[in-house]
Amino acid sequence: MTKLGWHSLGTTFDCACGKMHTLPIKACYQGVDAATKLAKFARAHCGSKCLVVSDENTQRVGGEDVERALTDTGKQVSTHQYGAGIFEATESLGEQVRSLAENVDFLVAVGSGTICDLVKYAGDKLKKPVLLYGTAASMNGYTSAITALKVRGLKRTLPCTPAVGVFCNPEHAATAPTRMTAAGVADFLSKCSSSTDWRAAYRLQNVYFCDRPREFFDGTTEMILESAARVPDGDPGAIQNVMEALLLSGCSMVIAGSSAPASGGEHLISHYLDMKAAIYDLPNDFHGTQVGVGTVYTLGLWEKILALHPDEIDVEACVSKQVPDEQIRAWIDEDWGETVAPEVHEQWDAKTMSANELRVILGKFRTTLPQLRDELPVDLLPASTVAKAIEESGGPTKPEDLTAPVEEYYNALKRARYIRNRFTVLDLAADLGLTD
Repeated sequence: MTKLGWHSLGTTFDCACGKMHTLPIKACYQGVDAATKLAKFARAHCGSKCLVVSDENTQRVGGEDVERALTDTGKQVSTHQYGAGIFEATESLGEQVRSLAENVDFLVAVGSGTICDLVKYAGDKLKKPVLLYGTAASMNGYTSAITALKVRGLKRTLPCTPAVGVFCNPEHAATAPTRMTAAGVADFLSKCSSSTDWRAAYRLQNVYFCDRPREFFDGTTEMILESAARVPDGDPGAIQNVMEALLLSGCSMVIAGSSAPASGGEHLISHYLDMKAAIYDLPNDFHGTQVGVGTVYTLGLWEKILALHPDEIDVEACVSKQVPDEQIRAWIDEDWGETVAPEVHEQWDAKTMSANELRVILGKFRTTLPQLRDELPVDLLPASTVAKAIEESGGPTKPEDLTAPVEEYYNALKRARYIRNRFTVLDLAADLGLTD
């Protein structure tokens, strides 16, 4: 993988931001012999007993190859296989995998988002090595140091030890449904908005920020835009490009020490839909598919925000028009019920600002808007450009084309910002009165 070759895996290095960054992943490989490479890596770096976790679909695509390769190198392989139906990663399922892996030396996930999140969670809890065999270019979590789980009904991104090795066969990934790969295209391109959210939070709220993760994106966006139209044909080269971009995106989160470079307001929209689906037994779509529709929306918000003139911003009028806190709390209770609402209230309590605090933030935004207009577009793409790439890859860009209920999507545009203590464009746009 050429771009990954630019970065040192398994190393620690100083940074101009003042922090020491670590990229603990020791191997990241794409190729038709990925199963063999995984087994050879395990022979050199892992113990003798392993648990391989898959589902019926991923077992058929790559699980048999992985198990055979591991057995051929002398490993003792035990397995756990989920069904063919779509299911979500929850803390209880993560604990199930942890229990199954107590007597093995390392864990192997064969799958994409859900399977990998469960195995990463279990490996982190047990402090045992994890290897991932990615079967779809659908999300950027393979190389990340987080796992996305439902915890007491609330979608959370929990810190975890990254996998020590990630292996992918582009020919296997090319057999995944087109909509899954299109979800990967959308998940990667969401960084155009999320990275901008992070940079804006740094400028307006003094949160930690580092420019180093951007090195993992250099040239990758252009590669995705060029490859998108070849995704529906199942072109292994295009799928390999999408997977490479997603692997690099995951590495950027490890370097940043959080999901901030690749998860902003657009991800909160998707999390809101996932949480509603889990609580009320509603349909939802692939994570990246929902993120893509949200990204087109949030990029549109950024276009509105950066088109403002400082003289148009009446700070006092904006402060006076804020939704009363009691109304927000009523919405939280209405959305999430007595089980999940306390978790959401806790997030909102940590995030909400007093009138004076908001006055300071909006005043700072008005004063620094010319500077922000110069700095923030470094990662931005026009909403129309991102929408075109997602559509070319076979994914939707309109809420009406999601599996999730369209009314819940529109609820998410206003209420998703309450579910997580992270400043995003959803907050800035609402504070400026641009989402009424």
